[in-house]
Amino acid sequence: MEVVDGDAEEFTAQIQRFDARIVDLAAGEDKRRFALQQFVERRLRVDQAVADRDMRGSDGVFLAYVATPDIMVPLIKDLDETGVKRFIAMSVPDVYQEVAGPFQAWYREHTGLVWKTNYVDTVNAIENSDLDYVILRTTWLYDNPAKTDVDVTRKGEPFKDAQITREAVAKFAAELLTGKQDYHRESLGIGEPGTAWTKPSFY
Repeated sequence: MEVVDGDAEEFTAQIQRFDARIVDLAAGEDKRRFALQQFVERRLRVDQAVADRDMRGSDGVFLAYVATPDIMVPLIKDLDETGVKRFIAMSVPDVYQEVAGPFQAWYREHTGLVWKTNYVDTVNAIENSDLDYVILRTTWLYDNPAKTDVDVTRKGEPFKDAQITREAVAKFAAELLTGKQDYHRESLGIGEPGTAWTKPSFY
């Protein structure tokens, strides 16, 4: 990866906190079984049987992890083999060079040139699959249960939002899985409304 290692690891660690919140949000709204499973490299490579068991018979999978192609390509194959179609995957902004406005300079300084990393190959693998996917290009994360509104930008639109809460992402992902949000085969940039700033408020 050409992303700065420290920033990438911090970003991934933040994302990995979502699972319990997603389960809480989805469980009360729909009785369908969702594999709201956080897949990490070790689980996919070493504990493949457990990952397959968790996915089989599920209506959807939320990958709360920004994966590289060596993880994503086998996962897509497993989703096909286990019959899972609905797939929500975390990613990062700027895979299409879409970050714009006041946020662009700070973001690229702290995250690197994302469009030159293999995260682009990950996104391409998802978009070239036959899954009912939504890619969530998620900006910088922080905690605030009171802020759950989401600003959505589609592929091809400029992305300017500097931050979003983990609670907002969790709620949005749960709504994608339960059908409250009607997006299919799309790559969405998600941020907090009104945060087209030069940098996140917590920096």
